[in-house]
Amino acid sequence: MKPLDGRVAVVTGASRGIGRATAEALAGAGARVALVARGAPELKEAADAIGPDALAVAADVSDPDSVRAAFRRVDETWGRLDALVCNAAVAVPARVEDADDAALAQQVATNLLGAVYCTRQAIPSLRAAGGGDLVYVSSDAGVAPFPLLAVYSATKGGLEVFARAVRAELAPDGIRVCLLRPGPTLTGFARDWDPGAAAAALEVWQAEGHLRAGELLDSGTVAESVVHVLTRPPGAELRELDVRPTTPRE
Repeated sequence: MKPLDGRVAVVTGASRGIGRATAEALAGAGARVALVARGAPELKEAADAIGPDALAVAADVSDPDSVRAAFRRVDETWGRLDALVCNAAVAVPARVEDADDAALAQQVATNLLGAVYCTRQAIPSLRAAGGGDLVYVSSDAGVAPFPLLAVYSATKGGLEVFARAVRAELAPDGIRVCLLRPGPTLTGFARDWDPGAAAAALEVWQAEGHLRAGELLDSGTVAESVVHVLTRPPGAELRELDVRPTTPRE
């Protein structure tokens, strides 16, 4: 028996990085996992690599109708839901005065509203299963905002407040809520950034101590933290979990 045998989980932003690693880790612990993300080819490759216990669900979490369709497919496929991991997020580095309308809207809609839409759809299924878990992947930027990531940081701060409010609402239903706050993590998060903007941002973050050379988490470490949260025994809840990289030895 594996610790998550018989359980069904949805992971958003699951085509790469922390989301993909989390889907792999949950499946390895016995869960059936629905991988949700926008990029259909990359998403299918991730699900195929996991095997028959993975379901690729192409959806845009910033679109409430797309979210409804995604959760409907999970229900039609497996008939239950035990955990939702809200991981999908985007960031566009820029000074606030230079940020364009589309980038601002995309970050708020994906990082904050996306979690709200997914939570709204998950609650009835979690309640029907007799309880379950909501895990919100935040960021250290939510408590120590990064310059040039003001909007991203604000959405993560908003996500943290949302998670605490949801916990209070759902406590009578046996639905546990964890706010997982990883430090800087080695993922493909920045691969779509403009190279010049990325270089300028990295220089600022290193100069101001937000990033230190060699101090990065592996996405698999964050994923194993999610498994740890979901495998707590009944009657126990990890409400907040800070995961930080250690300083490498010289």
